[in-house]
Amino acid sequence: MRITVVGTGHVGLVSCVTFAHMGHDVVGIDADRAKVESLRAGRSPFFEPGVQGLLDEGIANGRLRFTTDYAEGIPGADVAFICVGTPPRESGEASLVAVEKATRDIAGLVDGPIVIVEKSTVPAGTHDRVKRTIAHERPELADRIRVASNPEFLREGRAVVDTLEPERILVGADDDAAFEALRRIYQPLTAKGVPLIETDIATAEIAKHACNAFLSMKISFINAVARMCERAGADIASVAEVMGTDSRIGASFLNAGIGYGGFCFPKDVDAFERVADSLGYSFPLLREIARINDEAVEAAFLKVRDALWNLDDKRVCLLGLAFKPDTDDVRFAPALALAERLIGAGARVSAYDPAAIDEARREEPEIEYAKDPYGAAADAHVVVLCTEWPEFEDLDLDKLKSVMRYPIFVDGRNVFDPEDMRRRGFTYYSMGRTDPAARRA
Repeated sequence: MRITVVGTGHVGLVSCVTFAHMGHDVVGIDADRAKVESLRAGRSPFFEPGVQGLLDEGIANGRLRFTTDYAEGIPGADVAFICVGTPPRESGEASLVAVEKATRDIAGLVDGPIVIVEKSTVPAGTHDRVKRTIAHERPELADRIRVASNPEFLREGRAVVDTLEPERILVGADDDAAFEALRRIYQPLTAKGVPLIETDIATAEIAKHACNAFLSMKISFINAVARMCERAGADIASVAEVMGTDSRIGASFLNAGIGYGGFCFPKDVDAFERVADSLGYSFPLLREIARINDEAVEAAFLKVRDALWNLDDKRVCLLGLAFKPDTDDVRFAPALALAERLIGAGARVSAYDPAAIDEARREEPEIEYAKDPYGAAADAHVVVLCTEWPEFEDLDLDKLKSVMRYPIFVDGRNVFDPEDMRRRGFTYYSMGRTDPAARRA
């Protein structure tokens, strides 16, 4: 298939390299000239395991190229995927300006039958707007341009695996031609047994937001239960284990911590609530999910404050800045929210992350960034583990303790064993497990 992908952000670039890997001819379009030049030179603009290798492969075998010019990517394409950003407006609703522009630009250069596919996360009803825009731009071709929805379900840090070995592929469309085009694209995966779910477009649009909102809800739920465990003297890890053995609940996303982040969950929860409002339905549960997520960061802040009494001129070390391991994405990262809270209270914040320092520095220049965890922890009054990178599990804890001013450790992801940490001489705080000052925090 001849595929064009509009937008080479996280979803767009992963789509480009994996479609090429499946054997399709792919053109990636992006308005950012510097990014396109970087991609042409074989440099991925972000860290994501597996992307660089597939980028090299696609460029080498000639199946993958990049351009800023729609005229190079649209004429002759069988399918055009819209993978542009849908950032939140101040109201919380998703901005669809880039989606509309991409639709107009595609429609203006179509020279034959094509399927335009929403892959960006968009609110229910967007497909009607896309169809209306096509009818305005190219009324003479409106019956030859199909519209479909193919939401992504990628986890940052596992995006390539999630694309090439997905649990399911969701396609929403209104006619057989659109379904058939997507079936052909994903045939290399469905031939291996990957389920292909076919629905109408509105169902696919709602399903994407519903999945992200539900996963966010599980994280906020377990963090709320963690607050209860601290007050009751219970262990959230054991509670989560009991819950996870129930097949109706499942163990995934039941890890208490300092909350979710990244670009998807925070904006999608807010956007889904705005969608509900637009449909005349009040969905206050979504607002509570976001509130509890903010509360998780505040809970970590309170533990630091309890441990140090006064924060003025105290040095706090944050280990991990990305919102999750195996990515350099710091958008809506809990670690940066915590850093902002600490700096506002007078603390000096140092930090280390294996991949996200450059991105974090652009967001929060007041943090002192170090080249390794021990440099970040040097002379620190407290260390806070914010991101559960595997390398942090292998920390030399005795060395860490030796460079700190006070041996206080706040485990924001419950990575370490409380008893072992206390035997090593740390004053240890965790999330939802019995802490020295849990009832006061």
